[in-house]
Amino acid sequence: MRILICYPWLELGGAPKTAITLAKGLKERGHQVYFFSKKGGMYESLLKKADIPLISAPYNSFLPHLFHLNTRAYRILKRTVEKYSIDIIHAFHPISYFLSLFFAPGKDIPVLYTVVGPQDRWPYPAYPGRIMFVAEEFKDQSEPFLGRYSKERIVLPNRVDLDRFGKDVDWSDFAMKKGLPEEGVKIAFMSRLGHTKEKSVFYSMDATEILVERGFMTTLVIAGDGPSYSRLLEHAKKINDKYSRNLIIFIGKTSKTSELMSWADIVLGIGRCAFEGMATSKPTLIVGETGLAGVVHRDNVKELQYYNFAGRNVKKEQDPVLLADSIEEIMNDSRKYKELAAFSREYIIENYGYREGVLRLEDIYKKALEDKRLSFYEKVRTLITNFSYGFCRSAYIAMIVKIKDIFSRD
Repeated sequence: MRILICYPWLELGGAPKTAITLAKGLKERGHQVYFFSKKGGMYESLLKKADIPLISAPYNSFLPHLFHLNTRAYRILKRTVEKYSIDIIHAFHPISYFLSLFFAPGKDIPVLYTVVGPQDRWPYPAYPGRIMFVAEEFKDQSEPFLGRYSKERIVLPNRVDLDRFGKDVDWSDFAMKKGLPEEGVKIAFMSRLGHTKEKSVFYSMDATEILVERGFMTTLVIAGDGPSYSRLLEHAKKINDKYSRNLIIFIGKTSKTSELMSWADIVLGIGRCAFEGMATSKPTLIVGETGLAGVVHRDNVKELQYYNFAGRNVKKEQDPVLLADSIEEIMNDSRKYKELAAFSREYIIENYGYREGVLRLEDIYKKALEDKRLSFYEKVRTLITNFSYGFCRSAYIAMIVKIKDIFSRD
């Protein structure tokens, strides 16, 4: 099969990494795989390493939040599909989905869409295709507005490259370059540092301070970048100054995530950070917006998985003491530590390995290619609803963001 994978950017985040990991697996299976995105992101090196061609498309210079919803990106997509005789398009972002639906259905090319996070409760284009979800939560949420016309709705969890994330990754050079300690209680947290994640980071920093107050030589390393970076860094500086040492270290965005996870004793995770911590055989604690949502273990893993290990299973705000208590208990009990570490790796191997995910994906692609072709009415309906629900609404949101940006300037 000739497959075009679409995601708008290659910067920090679990979704682009999932798309790239699956693209790598599809190429390993002998398929011709191309990646449609915007060049220049930190994950571009992963595509080069996997020898997957990157088709770069621009953003609109005036309304960049439209990402690829512009005429130039549309022309590039059209040329790509024609030049490489693409059989199927797989979008991992709503904007990529909308862009693809302007062209592909008219040429009888199936478009698949993977929902990687909570979706806006707004009608989606009336396209009778196949939709995948990385978590049961998103599938259930989407029923009223995303499931009406779809042929099939499938849960296909995120995938982890188990070759990169294992037990024996050498982290010594990474730790030396980043100035990370080799002793004490070492904790890692990785996330895009935006407004939806900052509460988790503040909470984790406060729990780290509690552990230090109890006499533990604790270091929390936070990897990531985003609009909340400066505010979070300021909070960390106050804590570090109070104890006259860097017990909280920000290292910015990094592609060396396997080394970071291997360096840590404990991983505090949301989404992909949790998967990768578990894959590296680390006890992993889910820290969502309300605080500690659970230590990943055999009895609660199904509940945590339902919410994509993002902590939405806990609605009431938790005290940072609970996180500090959980870390202390794990670090003081070597037997429990080993049990949690072993279960974490075992569960990821059974449920999140990318090669197994690719086999399922191949079957879904084959079904899509065997589907009956859309009628003229279905094609017209898709185009009209895609323009209304996809482009117009996205343009409205991008314009609101632009106006706020203009009026917020000094």
